[in-house]
Amino acid sequence: MVMSREPERHPVADSVLAVLNRVTGHGRSEDGLVRVVIEGDGIPRELVIGDEAMRQAPAALSASILGALRHAHEDLRVQVGQELARAADADDLAGTPSAAADAAHNADDLDRMAQDMSGEFEMIRRRLFDAIDGR
Repeated sequence: MVMSREPERHPVADSVLAVLNRVTGHGRSEDGLVRVVIEGDGIPRELVIGDEAMRQAPAALSASILGALRHAHEDLRVQVGQELARAADADDLAGTPSAAADAAHNADDLDRMAQDMSGEFEMIRRRLFDAIDGR
């Protein structure tokens, strides 16, 4: 008898992974000067900074980038939620409390991941600007 070392996954986990592999989040800063596209894992794939944004003070540029990232993560979270709801309906899992709870839990995890990433980006930004300022 051969035993698998890989833990058994709930079918919803496979649905979440499939969704994350095919969606991208799009975000734009409030001032419209920065645009971000992120992959399903939350990692930025594209960052477009307008010429006018490059003339801003570092703190303003940072705020624009972080704002665009937040919007992209929110877009991603909404898309994942919609995709999971569609998958649950297609699999006739919508009425299953555990599937609904799993989907909600996964959406919460994605939201936490986005917040963590924003915090890490802010920390890197501070270190970069401190190094530029010679601190």
